[in-house]
Amino acid sequence: MKEYRLTQKQLAVYTCIKKYIRENNKSPYIREIQEACGINSYKVILDRLSALEKKGYIQRRLNKHRSIALSNA
Repeated sequence: MKEYRLTQKQLAVYTCIKKYIRENNKSPYIREIQEACGINSYKVILDRLSALEKKGYIQRRLNKHRSIALSNA
């Protein structure tokens, strides 16, 4: 897999997800990521998650709660 660089904002979301999974042994809800990152817009979080998924850092299943998983890349 090709390595893609993350923007600072994408990295902040990725770091938040990693920390949450490490501390809770489950993935966060999108609203929990939004709160932890201090982002008011739900759409912004969705856009950043899509970017992380395209770059291969996470995997998601649509329409499933707590469906974010870190990639093993």
